[in-house]
Amino acid sequence: MLKYLISFVLFISISFGDCEYMYGQYYTFAGNFDFEEYVFGEDNCCDDYPIPMCGDDRIYFEKEDYADYNDPDNWDIISPYVALTRGDRRGLYNPLVESEYVYGATPWDYQGTSYPSPQNTLWNFGPRLGDYSNIFGGWFSWGYFGGPENLTLIVSMYSVEDDAYYDFYVTSWTSGDGSGNGWGGDGNGSSPGGGFSYYRSGPIDYKPTITSIEDVPNDQGGRVYLNFRRCEIDVNSHPYGINNYSIQRLDDSTWVDLGTVNALGEPSYTYEATTLIDSIGDVNQSSTFRVIAVNYNINLTFFSEEYNGHSVDNVPPGVPSGLNTVWEDSQVTISWNPSTAEDFQYYNLEKDTDPEFSNLQTFYTSDNFFVDQDVNEGMIYYYRVRSVDDAENYSDYSDVVQTLTLSNEDLSIPNRFYLHQNYPNPFNPTTVINYDLQNDGQTLIEIMDVRGNHVSTLINDYVQMGSRSITWDATNDYGERVPAGIYFYTLKTNNYIQTQKMVLLK
Repeated sequence: MLKYLISFVLFISISFGDCEYMYGQYYTFAGNFDFEEYVFGEDNCCDDYPIPMCGDDRIYFEKEDYADYNDPDNWDIISPYVALTRGDRRGLYNPLVESEYVYGATPWDYQGTSYPSPQNTLWNFGPRLGDYSNIFGGWFSWGYFGGPENLTLIVSMYSVEDDAYYDFYVTSWTSGDGSGNGWGGDGNGSSPGGGFSYYRSGPIDYKPTITSIEDVPNDQGGRVYLNFRRCEIDVNSHPYGINNYSIQRLDDSTWVDLGTVNALGEPSYTYEATTLIDSIGDVNQSSTFRVIAVNYNINLTFFSEEYNGHSVDNVPPGVPSGLNTVWEDSQVTISWNPSTAEDFQYYNLEKDTDPEFSNLQTFYTSDNFFVDQDVNEGMIYYYRVRSVDDAENYSDYSDVVQTLTLSNEDLSIPNRFYLHQNYPNPFNPTTVINYDLQNDGQTLIEIMDVRGNHVSTLINDYVQMGSRSITWDATNDYGERVPAGIYFYTLKTNNYIQTQKMVLLK
């Protein structure tokens, strides 16, 4: 039994029988401590502790014999401050701050004392002894550990700038190529270096964290706000801090770059991202995103966990305008101006004999007209219509139009052309204009303001003889509401013209 004072850096508090550890802060064991039991798990404690020999959080690193130590692919990048590699027949060194392994004292200084490679680290026989007096300066080479028989020893590294401990369990160590270019040769370490393998405890979690994805309100979909928490080294004082964040979306099986956010040392960031598809109704059409913290100086990237979010089309199409009804041949034809919305899908037409639409009938059409054959003579029918888009957003209802289904006797051929006074007059928001046609022919009904400027064309078509009516909803040719005031409406045929005055109230 050995007596140790041991400090660990972990993340949540968990208890496993007699084994307990604390994640997210240092914790201390004091008193009698069975090192063998701790390391090798004779009481199954090894399975509970995140140490290099066991547990899901261990990281395995291997560098092949004679691999090029100048290649970052052969570096074990532990943090923005520390990466480990070794040259030909040499010990470990930190390529982020060293060009090669330095034996013995180095220019690097910690608390007034110089230490050898790898710089920015302190080493000891582990695990993670917190007594600095027992920490030796660096990784002195393979021979420091006494040969292959001591590969089972745990060593611990303390990263000074990170203020974090890492446990190492070395599994293999090979010399360089023996060409004389390494240790014992000319000393320049130019040949591909020796290999080494080990387990180690995991690094500090530097990844950014997506906290939420929210739909952008009051838009036509396709966009979300992606909110994420910064990487831990996104601070202005950090010498190896993050340059920016790359936002990516998963399209099928490919990650697509959407844009970047500059790292400014802020605690959190928001990026407006595009989605692949909008959610419709109760169907959640999600897109998958991730955030990558990028450091160009030392070519480091830290990936967030993936996060799903969806967008919604919140904007309905415009309200239909220019509703008109024609009673003819025992049927009512209702027409209106076509929708200009890009995501328009269909119209929802409602009909009733009650102006309050208490017992309505509903029809659906993608055309801007509807022929109602289910009508009876001598009745007043009321109609209104609204637009629906691809996301099932409904516009407001149009103004209500009405039509009187006269009998055939009432529809006798007029003996003259005549433009009747509109009703009601004054009006708001709609009025009905009746007119009589003695003959078939091209017919124009248009509206002008008091200055004689054209406002709206209600009819410009070939119309059969008979008594007709049309409704004006106080909009111009563009579907825009016109201001209150005096307006004039004119009936023009091939051989007849007549004008009447009407008043639109506020």
